[in-house]
Amino acid sequence: MSQIGRATVAFEAVPTSLFEEFVRGYGERAFQFAYRICGSADEARELVQAAFTRLWERWGEHDPARSLEAWFFRILRSVAVDAVRRRERRRSVSLDALVEGGDGEDTYADLVPGREDALLEALERRGRQEAVRRALAAVSVEHRAILVLCDVEGRTYEDIARALTVPLGTVRSRVSRARLAFRRALSGETEVTP
Repeated sequence: MSQIGRATVAFEAVPTSLFEEFVRGYGERAFQFAYRICGSADEARELVQAAFTRLWERWGEHDPARSLEAWFFRILRSVAVDAVRRRERRRSVSLDALVEGGDGEDTYADLVPGREDALLEALERRGRQEAVRRALAAVSVEHRAILVLCDVEGRTYEDIARALTVPLGTVRSRVSRARLAFRRALSGETEVTP
């Protein structure tokens, strides 16, 4: 059977009323989660739409013995992480690159202010909330996702382990590493890639 044929079967297997009820029940939480990952309301709406579409298409793959919510948020996390990675790859500029229109010797790294000065400016200019938002954006998308699940949404380690289908110990270590990376980013240190 072709991929299209499987998708058609999955579409037919979806109980529409249950799906609509799920979308109404989790749409706002999904949006908040996606927004915290990507930082853009428009992009968050697109990510949530893509995640609900994927849920619809794969409905027949869901194990009814497992939490539909956890499965959906795993799908949403995957969609969001992939989108943020694509966006970051498109926007990245090497700090070693020469500045266009410069004297031929200046790099972008030469233009970056001192770490402590930049952090103090951000705190003075936009306050603590802006500094936290920036620090969250500076950590890897994997760290951002686990921090949002644990520290922003207040999910338990057990809920996160079920949603990500990883052992509880793995969740604990990921949260610990993500918090360390966040603290470093908040203090102006560069993130250490895991």
